[in-house]
Parts: sequence; C-alpha cells; structure tokens
Amino acid sequence: MTQALFTSMTGLNAGTQQLTVVSDNVANMNTTAYKTSRVDFQDIWYQTKTTGTSSTRNSGGTNPYQVGVGVQCAAITKDFGASSTNTTGRAEDMAITGNGWFTVLDSDGKVLLTRDGSFSLDENGYLCTANGSKVLGMDQNVSLNRSTTPIKVPTTIKVTEGGTPAARFGQMFCSDLNGLGSTFNGITGGKFKIIANEGGVDDEIEVDLGDTSNKTINDIVAAINAAANGKYTATVIDGAISFEPQGGVTSLKFETIDEKDGGSNFVAATNLASMPMVDGAYTTKLMNVSASIGQVDDVTSELTKNYESFSVGKDGLMTVTYEDGSKLSIKSNEDGSTYFSYTDANGIIINDDIQNSGNASLYVDPNVLEKANMQMQMAKVTNDNGLVAVGNNQYEIGVNCGDVLYTAANVNGVGGVVTGALESSNVDLAQQFSNMILAQRLVQANSQVFSSANSMLETLVYLGQ
Repeated sequence: MTQALFTSMTGLNAGTQQLTVVSDNVANMNTTAYKTSRVDFQDIWYQTKTTGTSSTRNSGGTNPYQVGVGVQCAAITKDFGASSTNTTGRAEDMAITGNGWFTVLDSDGKVLLTRDGSFSLDENGYLCTANGSKVLGMDQNVSLNRSTTPIKVPTTIKVTEGGTPAARFGQMFCSDLNGLGSTFNGITGGKFKIIANEGGVDDEIEVDLGDTSNKTINDIVAAINAAANGKYTATVIDGAISFEPQGGVTSLKFETIDEKDGGSNFVAATNLASMPMVDGAYTTKLMNVSASIGQVDDVTSELTKNYESFSVGKDGLMTVTYEDGSKLSIKSNEDGSTYFSYTDANGIIINDDIQNSGNASLYVDPNVLEKANMQMQMAKVTNDNGLVAVGNNQYEIGVNCGDVLYTAANVNGVGGVVTGALESSNVDLAQQFSNMILAQRLVQANSQVFSSANSMLETLVYLGQ
C-alpha cells in the first residue's frame, strides 16, 4: 500500500516537470530563434514477483508477474528545426535559412553558438549580439578548427590609388586590366595604326598585336616596338604605356583599324587618339589602377573613406559602402578561397591577388583588416541535441555534440544568410496548451491515487482499533 504513495509521487513530480517545461516554452514564444523543449518520460523499474515459466508437456507457460514503481523524466529534448523568418528591414538583423549556427565569442573568450541574428555594431565596428558577444569570422571555406577572429566592419579606411608599378604592370595579362572600363574586355588582338610626322611628312605604321589572349603588357609593348622602325619607343610605366617619338619625328597620331579588317581595340580602350604630348611623350590612360588600404592618419584627408552602410550576402561575405560611393568587399573564387575587392568612386574594380600570381592590384594592410573580419563563420554540429544552453539564446558545445564543422555560409550543408530578417521561435502554442492540459491531468490523476492510497491506509489503521 505504501508503494502506491511513492509511485503516485513520481507521477506528481513528472507532471510538475512537464508543466515547468511547457511554461518555459510559452514564456519564450516570442523569443528570437528560441527552440521548443519537450519532456520524454520512461518507467523506472519493476518489482518482479516471477519471471514466468515455460510450457511443459502437461501445462502451458506463464507470463512474468511484475509491478511497476513509477515514472521518471528520461530526457528534455529540444526541437532544433528551423523556423520561419520575420522581416525587420534592419541591415544588422540576420537569419539562417536552413541548418547551421552563427559563432560568437563571449566576454570570457569562449566560443558559443547561436541562431539569434539580432546583431549591431559597436563603436569600434565589431558586429555584436544583444549581450555584447562578438560575431566571429573566418578566411577559409571549411575547417574543423574554429576561428576566433571577430567580424569587424572597416568603418574608416585610408585608400591610396595610383598606377600599378611598372614591373608588376608589365607582367599582367591583357585580359586582366581594371582601368579600361566596362566597355572593353581587356585588349583585343589585331592591328592599329601609328602615324609618325617627320618634317611635315606622315609615315603610317601598322602595328599587329597578334592574338592577345595569353599575352602580357610586356608582350604587347614588344610587338609595338617591333614595328617602330626607329620612329618611336614604347615603354611600360606605372599603370600605362608611354610612346616617345624618336629621330626627327615631331608628333605621333594613333588610329583604330576597323574590327572587320582585323583591327584591335587598343587605341579606343587606352584613349590614345585623344592624348596630347606631355613632356615629350604620348601616354595611355591608366590601364591598370592599384590601391592600398591602410590606417587612417588624417580624418579630414580626401583619402579617408567614411562608412555609410554594409550588407552581407547569402554566402556570408560582407560588402561595406562608403559615403563617396566606393565599396570594399570580400569575394570568393570557385575553389572557395576569398579575396578583397575594392570598387572606387569611379567604378573601377581593384582586386586583391585572385590567382596568387604575385601581381595583386590591391594591397590591404593586415594590421587594419583581415579577410576573416568580413566573412561570417558558421558551424555545423553533428548532434545539435548535445548542445548545452547557457542563456542569452546561446549554446555551448557539449561532450555529446560530435564533430563540429566550421564553414562558410550556404555550403557544406549549412544554410545561407538572410539580412533584414530574424528567425522566429518554433513554439507551437496549440501543442503547448495540449501538453499543459496533459500535465495538469497527470498531476490531478496522481493526486487522486495518492489520496485513495492514503484513505486505504487510514482504513487499515482504524481496523486495528
């Protein structure tokens, strides 16, 4: 009889535990990216009177005779399924469309995971959570080793532009030039004319560049000089090609040959036809522009770029826009490697070393900015239910999480990043009300059992009087 009291007490405790979990779910129904918890119950153990017997020739077998002693909470499991997103229109707000986690660094230097993307910038440009944890970035596509480099928006930078140094410019391919504008796709092969005036007499020289698809600027200049016949000398200078008249030549003119006659776009692309002689030479416009991004030393300088806004792509790569319309971005190659790309106020795109050729047009001071400062680090956990909730919508990696893959967004089974939106909680209010009623009935029923067992004991006590 007394066992019934103890058994019903386990039911009361189980119902109370379930109601506590339900109350937490309901309380967090509007919490960003909150994941619903569920209580799983199991029986405790049994008093075995007999394990049963097998059948014989003369009698049948008997089943086990056991009496259960109650219920216990086996697990509290979270539903980590992705929920719907709510549009906020705020650039700093982010949501993950699918599996995966944002990674953050708390004030104690511990790496935590979260799906709450209600971020904001602090005074130093760091992207932070509502409780001040810094959002982490990475500079590679995938790794089992987490990065602890925080996302840092370069709110103020110093940009110095100029022609690409002659040594590097000469080694660049004709198809890779950034200063020709969107109208021209590099320097095309073919011919153009140079008209050299000597003593009032024009000498028309036809220059054949040949196939330029795999030629460098040095190759182009060599082809130009091969046709010179002593009338001029072409030289590679910083970001441009200079033509200096030789002998008795007093002036040079440059003309395009029609494309149908095998002409090249060299003259049109370089503006040579409209370039005057300066200091005894004709010089193309800057065919390739280089830029250096460094530490700001004078906030009033025209070289200083001041922050206006930022955006994050689906792949977690960041673009920062400045007040003059220039942009600094992180872009990705097909192999997953990343590089810096700067678009100046004139629309010229200046890239970091995309192919690791040693001929980069953009240099970014690593003391000012790293690639990891502008690419979000995501995490993919083998067993999400192994995570340990630590509050503030954040989770610590538990011992039963399995392998954790740190990766870029929108690859390796991790969802993409959506800006201007937040993930809602996945609390199903109707389900929670159902669970609340079941918990209430569990408590009521076990209370009745307790009361009945108590009454029976009371009756037994009176029998002895």
